[in-house]
Amino acid sequence: MIASLRGKLIQLEMDHLVLDVAGVGYEVHIPFPLHLECKDKMKEEIFIHIFHSITDRGERLFGFSTRKDRELFQLIKSLHGIGELTALKILSFFHADDLYKIAKEDDRKTLEKIPKVKGKTSEKILFEIKQNLKKLEIFLSDESAKTESEDRETDLATLALIQLGFDEKTATKQVTDAKKLNPLATASEIVKQVITGTR
Repeated sequence: MIASLRGKLIQLEMDHLVLDVAGVGYEVHIPFPLHLECKDKMKEEIFIHIFHSITDRGERLFGFSTRKDRELFQLIKSLHGIGELTALKILSFFHADDLYKIAKEDDRKTLEKIPKVKGKTSEKILFEIKQNLKKLEIFLSDESAKTESEDRETDLATLALIQLGFDEKTATKQVTDAKKLNPLATASEIVKQVITGTR
């Protein structure tokens, strides 16, 4: 089983990258925050933690910045009816504390910020997370393994703008400019500000 990879980043897309490891190219599916981390690292050597999926349909590699992110992916995908690609999509928008808060507040609206996660799909995901709050509590209580919190609102706003048709470079700049004017703005406020041109 592949647990990690270190190699030269030779291709980077929204949802996957390719690492050249000793002449072998490995395609790795990634969440959006890792895509942002790798934007300025083309042709450089990077290290990522890997979840190696082997099923009767084939093999896939999923990459993460930290071991903790990989553990969260494994936790989410283990929930009934949530597959690997859906779990990856969820982690492109939310971290463990976000999901815990969503479940505690029964906040389906926030969960539906994920593209194509609406109606019965969001109901199903929310139900499964609520049924497994204890697992999230245990995950979050492991203080020794916690990493520094990321600016999820910035990531969420950038991804939302890309989904709305902005190219990545423009979306990143617009979000950066918006955050300078209002550092405490939520993702939805940033997107509204960019779309309407308000300040």
